[in-house]
Amino acid sequence: VLLVTDRRCSTATHPGAVLPDMRCPPSYTDAHRCKTLALVVVKFFECAMPMMSFLSRSPATLAIFFLSRSSSSYAIPEYIQKIVQYNHKSTNAEVPTPPIARREEDRVIYAGIAPSGWDPQLPRQAANSTHELMDPPVPIPDPYGWLRDDARTDQQMLDYLNAENDYTESMTSHLIGLQDDLYDEFLSSLQETDYSTPRPKGDWMYYSRTFQGSSYAVHCRAPRTDSLGTIIDWDGSKDSPILPGEEMYLDVNELAKNQTYCNVGSVASSPSQDLVAYTVDYSGSENYEVHIRHLKSGDDIALTKTAAAGGGGGANDLLTIADLVWGKDDNTLYYTTMDEAHRPYQLYVRKNWKSENFTDTLLKEESDNLFSCYVDKSFDEKYIFFGTASKETSEVWYIDLSTDEDSMKCVSPRKNKVLYDVEGHDHIWYIVTNVDNAGSNMKFMSAPATPNSAADWKLVEDGDGNPIFDGSLDKSLDSATIFKTHAVLEGREDGIPRIWTYSFETKALVRLEFDDAAYDVGLSINYEVDADKIAIGYSSMLTPPSSIEI
Repeated sequence: VLLVTDRRCSTATHPGAVLPDMRCPPSYTDAHRCKTLALVVVKFFECAMPMMSFLSRSPATLAIFFLSRSSSSYAIPEYIQKIVQYNHKSTNAEVPTPPIARREEDRVIYAGIAPSGWDPQLPRQAANSTHELMDPPVPIPDPYGWLRDDARTDQQMLDYLNAENDYTESMTSHLIGLQDDLYDEFLSSLQETDYSTPRPKGDWMYYSRTFQGSSYAVHCRAPRTDSLGTIIDWDGSKDSPILPGEEMYLDVNELAKNQTYCNVGSVASSPSQDLVAYTVDYSGSENYEVHIRHLKSGDDIALTKTAAAGGGGGANDLLTIADLVWGKDDNTLYYTTMDEAHRPYQLYVRKNWKSENFTDTLLKEESDNLFSCYVDKSFDEKYIFFGTASKETSEVWYIDLSTDEDSMKCVSPRKNKVLYDVEGHDHIWYIVTNVDNAGSNMKFMSAPATPNSAADWKLVEDGDGNPIFDGSLDKSLDSATIFKTHAVLEGREDGIPRIWTYSFETKALVRLEFDDAAYDVGLSINYEVDADKIAIGYSSMLTPPSSIEI
């Protein structure tokens, strides 16, 4: 509107600037001026409407509305309104109305512990909740609660989501060509037929492959030979193996067939390497099924749950978990389950999983909903760790796999605002922690591998008796991986990601150096605790992502 009525810009923002003269000639009548102004405003709203979809009026109606309030010297004749509206209708379709979810103003949920005699028809934060949040329960407005359906089967909810998807497609249909162009441009910069760096584990080399036109990876392995070395002779073709004797033991593209969603969580080979356990989510709910595949026969078994594991729905219900690790043999699995808030909180051990009479035993449960849990196996495969942590506090329990007992022992009881992570090797704990240094950088400490060992934690020192990581601001420590002869430490120094190696024999701390002034580096996949080489990932502005063996 300003462009038509006044050719001057604001002298505060554009001193001395003059726009091209877009005003109507002096011979134009008020009707001519109004028509020109109206058509310009219509074109403006036609361009602006994709960004103003929240307005329900058409561009023509909005143009008339604004003109009626910005043109005080003359009224807008009826025939001009008809011309404007005809100009709009002849070139544009009406903007679709977005779906609006209904609000059920009387709908509430009750937060708090249910007293005796509570009507089970009154909804609470969870049907089986025992959390004593408020007593007596307090009604909380929940006008959109009808949209929640964890089973994804409620037709009203599905109809509304489909309507939203249809509206989105209609509003962005003019961008389909651009979307395709962008996708093709991104794809052109990728090497679709590719592979990850093979890494040794026992008698095998493990890696994954991707293929042009396929959306998911294929997990592979090949026999390990002493003469193999690290040189890979691959012609770059889809049909050529990366290593001699290649076996494709898990094709995620096959799992994804006829599925609307597929995400593989973890893939772990068993101690004998005859089996692989993998977790997969087919719904997007982050409830992962557990499957065991026999690598020689290809047989695939989906694990079922029992009432003890929280299912209670019969032996045919699939076991869903957060994460899992193998025990000391192929018959034992440790896994964590989630509560109604999707918080990992329980650790179970399943023994004799192949048998119809398998047993699930609850080993540990975290009742504080501020803490989330995980299960892990030490790098030397001698301990099972069950960690529980909040943003500021953590605690680690462990099982010694050298015994036949599944008794849980605590490395160090939780202490407010103390974070720690632990790795075990050769009867020694190696700890990354902020103890006595809350809010600052982490320390690297060690202690005998015994329960309740916090009193014995000592800073790890170099050959001159100086702590290698004391929590100071000189350099930060993020993690420690403990090999047989060295500790490999990751952190930052001078703002750059760094990797250090620490020799247990010489107590020498050595930082890995690279030619680039700035770069990103981190430890890659390493399986063997007694390895004499490590794989790292490296990239910089001058060097593409690379895998380097040191």
